[in-house]
This record gives sequence, C-alpha cells and structure tokens, in this order.
Amino acid sequence: MSEYQRAVPVLQVANVETSLRWYVDVLGFTPDTFPSSPPYSFAILRRDGAEIMLQCADEARAADPFERKSDPEFLWSVYLRVAGPAVLEVAAAVENKVQLLRGPERMFYGLVEFEVCDPDGYRICVGGEAPPSANVKVHQERDNAP
Repeated sequence: MSEYQRAVPVLQVANVETSLRWYVDVLGFTPDTFPSSPPYSFAILRRDGAEIMLQCADEARAADPFERKSDPEFLWSVYLRVAGPAVLEVAAAVENKVQLLRGPERMFYGLVEFEVCDPDGYRICVGGEAPPSANVKVHQERDNAP
C-alpha cells in the first residue's frame, strides 16, 4: 500500500503572477509555473519541505480580498511551521517586507506565531519554536463578552 507524503493547500487566486511574486518576495518560496511564461494559470511554490499551490479562479477575481483580512473570525488558510528555533528571525525578515497582522506571540501551547495576509486576502500563520528566554509577547485571548 502506498503512503501519502503530504497535504498541500491549493489557494484560488485572482492573478497567479501577482500572488506568486508575493510568496517569493515575502516568504522566500521558489515558483514552478504553468504555463512557463505569463499569463500563468497555476503555480507550485516550494521552500524547504513546504509547498503551496496557486490556481487562477474566476471566483477569486470577483471576491474582495480585503474582506477576509478584516473578518475577526477568519481562520487560517495556511500554517507554515518553521524548523528549529528560527521563527523570530523569519518574523523579522517578513516584517521588513509586509505588515504583520499579529505577533510574534507565544501561544498557550508553547509555539511562537505571527500572521500575514497575502494579496488575495488569505491569512498565513507562521509558527515555530523560540527559546524560553526569548523576549516574546504572550498571546492574550480576546474577551468577546458584551
């Protein structure tokens, strides 16, 4: 019996070229595009052992990408786990390129996380380990009481 190797998110995007440039410039992914020259209809983005696929979709073009960003109940579309204790270095490098939506913060389960929003409004959470001695804000749950 064969084994599954990994699950890969497939994000429906308005413009594959615009989106892949963001993932390359901000998060350091390497693209493999289809077709090989623009306009692209599909791309596989790879970095280390992580993959994200981008698929051009008319529905994504019609949606307002900033609706996702402003929705406080919006859930993550992609969670990227950083190997080793480098999550704070990754956060600093990303923050030099785009505004972080949240973090870095130490979560109750011990990982340090930060969030960014891609051009299509998908929320990307990046998490990993940081030394216990690292000066990282502790995440505070929001009180939704009236």
